[in-house]
Amino acid sequence: MDLQPLLRWIMTAIVLLVAVVLLSSILKIAGVLLWIALRVLLVLLLVAIVLRFVDVLKQRRR
Repeated sequence: MDLQPLLRWIMTAIVLLVAVVLLSSILKIAGVLLWIALRVLLVLLLVAIVLRFVDVLKQRRR
């Protein structure tokens, strides 16, 4: 199983969430949206880091 497409989708989601966080902080609206987006962003970053680590380990074993 190749993890690169999954990592690419996660990175796209991270970029979109960063845009939402910046927009909501600039416009000072939807404080709840800001906190939800930050939590989701943190989870996606952690998942991306773990998947990248697993991918590197799989490549080293080959």
